[in-house]
Amino acid sequence: MRTSYLKYIKQYRKQQAQAMVEFIIVFPVLMLLTLGTFQVALVYNAKTTVNYAIFNAARVGAVSNADKDNIERAFIRGLAPLFTSIDDENSTINVKQLQIGRDKVKEIVDDGFVCIQRLNPTNEAFLDFGKADDGMIPNNNLMYRSSEIGGASQVSIQDANLLKLRVTYCHELIVPFFPNMLKLMVSDADPDGLTIDTDNNLFIKNCYLNGRMPIVSQAIVRMQSDIKNDIFPSCTSPL
Repeated sequence: MRTSYLKYIKQYRKQQAQAMVEFIIVFPVLMLLTLGTFQVALVYNAKTTVNYAIFNAARVGAVSNADKDNIERAFIRGLAPLFTSIDDENSTINVKQLQIGRDKVKEIVDDGFVCIQRLNPTNEAFLDFGKADDGMIPNNNLMYRSSEIGGASQVSIQDANLLKLRVTYCHELIVPFFPNMLKLMVSDADPDGLTIDTDNNLFIKNCYLNGRMPIVSQAIVRMQSDIKNDIFPSCTSPL
């Protein structure tokens, strides 16, 4: 009887040790999956806000001659809710909290983690349709203007009046481990393999190297004012 009891105790201890080893192996994987799910949810929320912000910026640009500064300010206003907290007592967002959110986004823009590009109209479109006096592409009477294709831009003046913007926003990852994982993954990587757009691959690589996730969004609106050829960045220079 005693011998059977000792065998049972020995077998139970072996099972305990085995369970501990299995836990040590599985726990880090489960922890990474849990943290990863939480981080993905935060990135998805940021993507939704960026989509709204760039669309809001495009709408402002449509009525302000596609002015870069106005577009940038509108984007900052649109992205501010991502960094704005809610008053738990009243469940409202006051003016001070909203201003804090805008200041945070302005700081991110000034640090070089946001790049807004004008994809349309192109510089070639200004060569084809820019007015002689100020170089702006006219927006009036588009229905009655010729739809002839421009030689340099290969678009009509109607298509040149479509304002297309793209923003690349480097979203900060706050969940532990993931920023360092991104840095290790791309530290020696070829930047051409990091994005479908080779024009801003270096910007995106530096976004990864700073422990941030690049979020790209686009918006297209019809211009409601003449378009000036403002200077937009190419997103090819390092941060």
